[in-house]
Amino acid sequence: MKNLKIIPLSLLLLLSFSCVGNEKNVSLENDSVNTFSKKVASVDSLVIKSNIEQNLGVLSSKNKLPDGSVIPERGTTEGRQKTKEYIKSVLVGYGYKPEMHSYRKNGDNIFTILNAETTTDEYILVGAHMDSVKNMGADDNATGSSAVLEASRVLKELKGRKVNIIFAWFDEEELGLVGSYAMAKDFKKKGMKITSVHTMDMVGYDSDKDNNMEIEQPDGILWDYYNMVNKNHNLNFPLIRTNGGDTDHVAFRETGFEAVGICEEWYHGDTTPEYHKKTDTYQTLNFDFITNVTKLVSAVVGDLSLQVAAPTNIVIKKHNLYPSRKRAHFHSSYDEIK
Repeated sequence: MKNLKIIPLSLLLLLSFSCVGNEKNVSLENDSVNTFSKKVASVDSLVIKSNIEQNLGVLSSKNKLPDGSVIPERGTTEGRQKTKEYIKSVLVGYGYKPEMHSYRKNGDNIFTILNAETTTDEYILVGAHMDSVKNMGADDNATGSSAVLEASRVLKELKGRKVNIIFAWFDEEELGLVGSYAMAKDFKKKGMKITSVHTMDMVGYDSDKDNNMEIEQPDGILWDYYNMVNKNHNLNFPLIRTNGGDTDHVAFRETGFEAVGICEEWYHGDTTPEYHKKTDTYQTLNFDFITNVTKLVSAVVGDLSLQVAAPTNIVIKKHNLYPSRKRAHFHSSYDEIK
């Protein structure tokens, strides 16, 4: 890869610190907020709910595959294999060339790359795990997988991209983030310049319809960047910072990349009561909420790919200052999951 004179996210972070000792977060109401993203194409407006419904329906066994069969539970070898084939077929339909990232027997991630319009060695990664426990896994995590599929479709339409975007679907998350750790370590070994990683896990439940979204462990500028884009794109969703972990963003962070997770209100209680149950089905989901999460992440990644500058006067705060709630324990194999 060629080394070009680009401004990576890490450098933007350093340039943005003019007041590191300040204990208060910069207000997004003041003039320090960059407004360039208001002038570019609103990629979030391209998100289509019916696309998410269709893909999620297939992944959660509600809708049939083109051959008339359905994907069985994604905690089985057959179900995971059919899931991978379906995701690849959708990507091909969108004009991508999907690649398999095989790391062990029956362990395969999927990824595809949307190249920037100018040559660069900088990447942003957007991902979600595609496996489930032995259930339909509609919320956990057909929601995240479908959101990444739709983000891949709409971001392809964004003109002027200066940063490459990797879209990824991780295998074996339920066994301990196995697929995401494998991908993170491999990309780190290859020296890939991934400046931020955005993962979505369980983004389909919102019983009170307040659109509250939890932003989990946002590294570096990412908390302020999400808030800036949320305002500048007139999305104005309520964002709540948490110290939530136990999902794929952790694998990339621990490997040395800056990362963030996006989730429904896992800590604050408005989360699916069907978690890891046979009743985690398509019918329990709020598709308006999934669509809104997809809009936010697409807008953020779009602005990052355009190298829209971060807010100034950012104050970095430790993740452990924010609330957390542990998820269920990981498993050593799918066979032990009841």
